[in-house]
Amino acid sequence: MIRAPGAPARIALAGIALAGIALAGIAPACAGPARTGATRGDAIVYLRSNVRDAQVYVDGKFVAPLSALGGGLAIEPGTHRVELRHEDYFSSYLELQLARAERRKVAMDMAAILP
Repeated sequence: MIRAPGAPARIALAGIALAGIALAGIAPACAGPARTGATRGDAIVYLRSNVRDAQVYVDGKFVAPLSALGGGLAIEPGTHRVELRHEDYFSSYLELQLARAERRKVAMDMAAILP
């Protein structure tokens, strides 16, 4: 798990190993061990969207491209803001209240920006 001092949430990619992706907005060069799996207490969120190359943010911090989250997104229990961003679409976000060890499927469609 990569975690910044004072970061409000632990975020990990569940069931997938990715090298060089900043988790929780932390640069890959930060100190501390990297973790790409979930702990027993983490909630797992499975995101689906009409824009597969959208960028996923949790609590304002970049996590990964949506297409890289095949195994889901492990997040500490609590209230979190999940956002999808793409330059050709309006951002989409929602606030999730996640319980310990919860598994949730979430659909977040995005509207295209007209020229």
